[in-house]
Amino acid sequence: MSNPEPEHKEDPKEVFVFNLLMPAALLLVLLVVPVTINTFMHYVSNSKQLNPLIMKIPVDSSGIIIPPKVKQYEGFEVSVNLDTQQLAGFLNRIVSMASEGTALQGITGEVSSNMRAEIVGKNFEIDNQGPQDQLYGYDGLTEWSWYVIPESSGKQLLNIRLHLVTHGEGQQHIKVVDLAEASFMVEASPIEWFMRNWIWIILIALSPVAFRMIKRRYANRSE
Repeated sequence: MSNPEPEHKEDPKEVFVFNLLMPAALLLVLLVVPVTINTFMHYVSNSKQLNPLIMKIPVDSSGIIIPPKVKQYEGFEVSVNLDTQQLAGFLNRIVSMASEGTALQGITGEVSSNMRAEIVGKNFEIDNQGPQDQLYGYDGLTEWSWYVIPESSGKQLLNIRLHLVTHGEGQQHIKVVDLAEASFMVEASPIEWFMRNWIWIILIALSPVAFRMIKRRYANRSE
């Protein structure tokens, strides 16, 4: 008859050290990773400067106001000021000169000065979603403004779009075109990130302890 193998017992000191150090190590990793990513992104941005505003329609970009620097979870305003009558006339001249198949962003027919605008961004919280109606300001300019909050750090993009009303062959159409693309290098905010995600950090940090407790309970039941 073979002798039963001696039961392996966990060293209480090793268990204590594991339960103490593992959550602390996980917490350290969760805090260090955002800072490291942010530092790397700043290094990349310094070595290769971003063009903050790329116009998709060849008009003056001075009517689009964006901040030079933004920070994660800190809101800022984006505003667009356009002379829509002048823009409509400019687009109509381009449409009249364009040959078949070469229209600017597929614009056809006569463009009306009655336009709407919207901004879209994957990692931004935007206060006014969807196309916004015109608000008339000084000197006949049309104004649109949005309050946005970047939710992720690193390079982020906001697209500014116009909803054009076009007329052709007795019909009215809505054509959505890209006016501009705004690039931001969003600075990370580790403290704010921690405040928003602390409960998940604690749950992840305590998961090894919970796993060992469950494992020990099942081991005791099987004896």
